[in-house]
Amino acid sequence: MLRYITLVFVINSLGTQAQLAHGGSPIGWGQPEDERVSIPSFGLDTLNKEAVLAAADTIGAPQGYRFGEQRVFDVDLITQGEWSDLADGGRVCRLTLRSPGAVMMSVQFSAFQPAWGTRMFLYDEARTKFLGAFTMQNARTDGLFATAFLPGDAVTIEFQEPAGAGPSQLHVSHITHAWQSIFPPVSSAGQRDIDPGYQSSPCHTNVVCPIAENWQDQTRSVILFVRPDGGACNGTLMNNTSEDGTPYVLIAHHCYQPNESQWIFYFNYQSPTCVGDTGQTMQTLVGAVHRSGTYQGDFDIMELNEPPPASFGVYYAGWDRSGTPPQSGACISNPMSDVKKIAFYNTPATSTTSEIINTPSWQNYWYSGLSEASGAPVFDQNRRVVGHMVEGEQTCETLTTSTTLAAKFSANWDGPTPGTRMRDWLDPSNTTMVLDGYDPNGLSPEAVRTRLRVMLEGPYLAGIGMMSAALNNNDLVPLTEPYSALGYVHVGGGGGEATIQDVLNVGGANEVVDWVVVELRDKNDPAAVLATRSALLRRNGTIVGADGTSAVTFNLSADQYYLAVRHRNHLGIMTASPLPLSSTADLIDLTNASVSVRGGTDATTSINGVRCLWSGDVNMNGVVKYTGQSNDRDPILTRIGGSMATAQYNGYTPEDVNMDGMVKYTGAGNDRDAILLNLSGAPNDVRIDHLP
Repeated sequence: MLRYITLVFVINSLGTQAQLAHGGSPIGWGQPEDERVSIPSFGLDTLNKEAVLAAADTIGAPQGYRFGEQRVFDVDLITQGEWSDLADGGRVCRLTLRSPGAVMMSVQFSAFQPAWGTRMFLYDEARTKFLGAFTMQNARTDGLFATAFLPGDAVTIEFQEPAGAGPSQLHVSHITHAWQSIFPPVSSAGQRDIDPGYQSSPCHTNVVCPIAENWQDQTRSVILFVRPDGGACNGTLMNNTSEDGTPYVLIAHHCYQPNESQWIFYFNYQSPTCVGDTGQTMQTLVGAVHRSGTYQGDFDIMELNEPPPASFGVYYAGWDRSGTPPQSGACISNPMSDVKKIAFYNTPATSTTSEIINTPSWQNYWYSGLSEASGAPVFDQNRRVVGHMVEGEQTCETLTTSTTLAAKFSANWDGPTPGTRMRDWLDPSNTTMVLDGYDPNGLSPEAVRTRLRVMLEGPYLAGIGMMSAALNNNDLVPLTEPYSALGYVHVGGGGGEATIQDVLNVGGANEVVDWVVVELRDKNDPAAVLATRSALLRRNGTIVGADGTSAVTFNLSADQYYLAVRHRNHLGIMTASPLPLSSTADLIDLTNASVSVRGGTDATTSINGVRCLWSGDVNMNGVVKYTGQSNDRDPILTRIGGSMATAQYNGYTPEDVNMDGMVKYTGAGNDRDAILLNLSGAPNDVRIDHLP
């Protein structure tokens, strides 16, 4: 018997941010607990899980896994919290919410109107995770707000108020009490963000696998959203004929509930590797407005309260409303709350209707993967949306013989009113039959993509032909590129690149060593830097984007360019001549003689025939120098304290020339000797890069 595919998922914010947090941290975070005033605690009665489930069965609750229950929790932070004065003249208010027996909790606000300059944080009782800061920039006109989950049965809310702040309104209306944990034990592969207690089918394929290489734009259009009751589905960011980035989202109507102001939308929840089930959940937005939809067509068009920021890297999917049967294509989804997957069909879809609500649908069979996600988009051979998943009951054993149904995009295009059709929102003039996708970040299909390979002398291990990942192994590689903070001026859209911990958790030859900068320079003037990007360097020397897999991309037209690579304590390297670059990213290997570099043999050091960037440029001025003004030796001594040459400093710093995580001035493996050795033992010599 056919059934609706209903999925639910729960969210764990791995870091310090969710719902566009605005920096900062709770007072004393990361420090030993102080002896501050006791925090008032407000608690609910113990939840009877069996009674809740029994009651849900009698009221026609959504099918699928249940991980918890939304509970009324009427508390006013401003009037019921405990206020304390701060040394800077401001004050702080705190209170704790408890729901006995919960393994995790999220909080919903019926009034969230913080005054200018104030900041709100939420954290678990063990002080292991926090959300925020949330400020007036997160406030909505309806006053509603919702948060992601925190572990445990208690959540503390902390509200920081500067001196002279105006009045604020912060009123909690509900919490979501979860009896299923999303915080499993930490494994060698890292902690899973979203885990509702079961995983998707084993025949699924991650969206970063080679088979999905040509579907990466469409992947960026697929999002997850969670409702306050704990239910969730997939949705798709849709392009409109104005191509202005209006954040319309297509969902299945059976996923809709009239509490959309407190829905949380998750972007780019996917594994950074082909094999893996962990991904980031840092990129979130809260709230949407219902624009149109019908029960019969099983569709809704939602509009997010705000466009996704550029850092989310989203894509607005194209569509085809012609009704022409798709000949082949793909479905992209987060099945059973797993990381984003892709399924393919290679036979023409046929027309049918859903047996449940008589929805006009496309019927197809998968040949690779399958779909287990309500609302997941179905694309045709032209990578345009032609429907969204509403029905099916396939398994890995029956994916080629059992059908799934996708509500027809074309069937929902028209209707009697704007609130019952799509066209008013996606094509107000009703003149376009097919529309391609739109990238708001302006990366055209012909954007220049590069794949480079370099080696750094400092961490290079000649015995294995790869670099050490000691910085990464010691959790020292930052999630955000370090070059902007070091004073490097990015151009052409570069700067601020950020990765996630799951990318840094990848081991083997693809393990991340550090961040580097890639520069594209004018073919007629090698001194003219046209565009830069911070990127990740793997142990095997390959340079990849911040997602850990993709080519480094520049918003430039296909042409010839000089390429340069910089590192924070190694001399840079640049090609001797401009090279042709295009959207096809062929490997450019700068570790051997296949590509000439500016400066010839002086530009790099050869280790067992492998060309490596010279180490020792501690102050990143393009010169390795042992004595005299602006030398690279003195900063090492300064870093360890100046007078105690036998001391050492552990951390991520440019003075760590060999990149082992320790700054040493003397003794085995010290960083000072490496500089002198690169000057052939002549302390008065210098070595320079050859970048104009």
